[in-house]
Amino acid sequence: MVEDLAFHLADLVENALRAGARQVDVELAKEGGELLLRVEDDGVGMEEEVVRQATDPFFTTKPGRRVGLGLAFLRQTAEELGGSLLIRSAPGKGTCVQARIPWDHPDRPPLGDLVATLLPLLATSSVEFRLLFRDDRYTWSLDTRELRTALGAVPLADPEVLSFLEREMRQALEALGWKEEG
Repeated sequence: MVEDLAFHLADLVENALRAGARQVDVELAKEGGELLLRVEDDGVGMEEEVVRQATDPFFTTKPGRRVGLGLAFLRQTAEELGGSLLIRSAPGKGTCVQARIPWDHPDRPPLGDLVATLLPLLATSSVEFRLLFRDDRYTWSLDTRELRTALGAVPLADPEVLSFLEREMRQALEALGWKEEG
């Protein structure tokens, strides 16, 4: 099993980037007693047959590899805890991967360092990201398109921007009461 959920998140975003996504939406939400982890992209998408095989650990579309463990591990984690994994995709339209994991299950992996996982992706990618962290009482969102417009010529990788983003994201997770143990 994977050590923390931030690892799954990084794997899903990496898949989106490899699929040529220009826009990646990341949503982490506590809905009732479940954690929702959703990554949606506008990449090349997958044929129905590939979607069916995507969680098979002995199937991968990565060149030079014979196994693809990321989605298989996420499915295993979700289902072993009583949750679920859903993959929707269509060629030319992108892919959405959504996992639901019982929040209070004693075997739920820790969240891990979500900020350290997401921040480098935001700063080093030309891809646009929309982040959404929420529960029933608090919502925090970030759209890199809006941020780039507000910053003008200042890049997202600017140290002051990165410091600001890190503070904002950590404050949002703290407001949600999501401990980033790892």
